[in-house]
Amino acid sequence: MTCPACESSKQRRHSGAYHLACLECCVRLVLSTHPSKRQAAVMLAAIERFRDAPGRAAILERVGQELAKRRSAPTKSGTACNEA
Repeated sequence: MTCPACESSKQRRHSGAYHLACLECCVRLVLSTHPSKRQAAVMLAAIERFRDAPGRAAILERVGQELAKRRSAPTKSGTACNEA
């Protein structure tokens, strides 16, 4: 079952809704900071303070998988995008 915040993000990509007990929401929150590792660390620290949050290792594993998908996916123009 998908959480309400995940459903909201499907309707509006940048809905700003996150449920910190949901792994997918935590992954979306950390990915929203990409490519800033400093901001990602801040988000992970905030997530860890939430009592029912998924573990850091599970979040980082899924973030890595999502970033790998992004790197392997072709871009609209057919060239890689520059990330600063």
